[in-house]
Amino acid sequence: MTVQVRKMRLLRYKHGITRPELGRACGLSPQRISEIELNMECLTPATGEKLRKGFYAVAARREDSLTSLRGDLARYESSLFEAVEEAVYEL
Repeated sequence: MTVQVRKMRLLRYKHGITRPELGRACGLSPQRISEIELNMECLTPATGEKLRKGFYAVAARREDSLTSLRGDLARYESSLFEAVEEAVYEL
């Protein structure tokens, strides 16, 4: 017996997006997201729009983080393996 789920769950899994992360981005609880993923009848158009916007917000946040990582790598590439005091040193 197979269980049907919404495509959003597969997308979330594929990209390592947790329910809490998506929930923060769209204003829904992780429990509510789980209910929506598993129940084919409990999604209103307004909630669907919140979720859609939440996925885009997660993508934008991750893009910003990746841009920052690329910049830090370029800046510190030659000194990346130097030892530093973790509690004192900031990039």
